[in-house]
Amino acid sequence: MRLLKAQNTNLRNIYGKGVKYDIDDQVILDSNNVVLIPKGTTAQRPATPVNGHFRYNTDDDRFEVYESGAWTGVRGVAPVSVGVVQQNLGNGDATETVFGPLASGDPEYPVPIAATHILVLVENVFQISTTNYTLEQSVSGSLTGPNAPYADGWYIKFTSAPDLGKPVTVLHNFDK
Repeated sequence: MRLLKAQNTNLRNIYGKGVKYDIDDQVILDSNNVVLIPKGTTAQRPATPVNGHFRYNTDDDRFEVYESGAWTGVRGVAPVSVGVVQQNLGNGDATETVFGPLASGDPEYPVPIAATHILVLVENVFQISTTNYTLEQSVSGSLTGPNAPYADGWYIKFTSAPDLGKPVTVLHNFDK
């Protein structure tokens, strides 16, 4: 008869002290110290990433994860330093329908998720998304309008030009 002092069939050392995995393939970091996450520049990202890869980007000074086929910055639960932004996009001239570009001040999420996530006012009149305006992107001058070409970025495009002298104001960053 053999006497077992402790049952340890579920835990196996991977390498060294404190790093183990159990019978369910869960990795256990049994330590009071720290974990060093893989890090490198944007150019040093894996050549063939898969969803779930996690690393620290030394170019951007942030954690990033590969999800849904793209690298995305990991955002903490701390409040965003950039709150709601009020942006004056100029005055209507009864001709121009494109106003912008939008500047949220947030490098991680420079554009609202959708046109419904911003408030647009012409003078003091609230505009309704998809009825009065859309949110559109200009890439290499691709956006059309009376004063095209437009610089790269995200713009408000009205269905009809705001009246002469009426200020266009956008409030955004509600979805951060």
